[in-house]
Amino acid sequence: MIRPCTSLAALAALLGTASAGAGPLLTGVVEDVNAQTIEMPSLPGSWQRRIEWMAQEGSEVTVGDIVVRLEPGDLTAQEEQARANLERARLSAERWVDEERLQVLEAEKAVAQAESTVRIAELDASIPRGTIPQLDFDRFQLALETARQALIRAQAQLLNASERLADVQAETNLEVQQAEARHARMLAALEATGIRAEKPGFIIYSENPWNGKKIFPGETLFTGIEIASIASREDLQIRFWVHEADILDVRPGMKMTIVADAQDSEPFTAEVTWVSNQAVKKDDWSDSGYFSALAEPVGGVPASIWPGMSVMGRVSVADADL
Repeated sequence: MIRPCTSLAALAALLGTASAGAGPLLTGVVEDVNAQTIEMPSLPGSWQRRIEWMAQEGSEVTVGDIVVRLEPGDLTAQEEQARANLERARLSAERWVDEERLQVLEAEKAVAQAESTVRIAELDASIPRGTIPQLDFDRFQLALETARQALIRAQAQLLNASERLADVQAETNLEVQQAEARHARMLAALEATGIRAEKPGFIIYSENPWNGKKIFPGETLFTGIEIASIASREDLQIRFWVHEADILDVRPGMKMTIVADAQDSEPFTAEVTWVSNQAVKKDDWSDSGYFSALAEPVGGVPASIWPGMSVMGRVSVADADL
């Protein structure tokens, strides 16, 4: 947990705290500018989730490792329901399409029978008028016309059945696709409960913005709250917390001498680059407000400095007197 540095005697010797006019002593932490930030994801069914497990703080992780696991809650039941709905949609679509295909087959059979009837009627109607009684001739001509009309109706019914089949196929395909999308969404939500590392580095637990305390497994957090980060030494900066009584003594451009809260830590220099405009509470420190400030190392940092380490710094005497 990040806390005010306790090695004050060693820090005083390193920073020359006895010098008159020195700036305020600031508590901070080393950060990786390009760290992977892990936030509570927005998942279906709830606007907050409980952290079930987190990789041990400070442990080294590689790309693809699960570093945070959230309790799925009702997501498992939602996925099972979505899967059942998908199966029902597929079965219903298959049954409906089969029924329409049967109608098409029956219409095709009717067309074939009508075409056969027309051919037979054409043979009878082709008998010359003078070779058969007039009554038979007229009957054969009427039968041919009737057969042709029946064929037209059968062809129209086949066309209508084919169009209905195409419409049903399009509609059922859409319904199945929607059910597949809902199921895929629930599978993705379940997969998202296991948050993976996207870069190699060390996991660092974040602070709860409401109370300033470290976040640990078992806590329930709102969507969007930062849970942890994965950092490396590639691009470091230092974030300080400035007591509201000292904020006027810390300005961008000031040089600072910094030492880590660790035994035999080597001091290094950084420059203040940014100071926040609003103070936040840190209940585990005091009832006062603390502003945030960022500083970038000047000329590199000692090999012993790593992201997540607590540090303390003091503005250089010359800058503090400006």
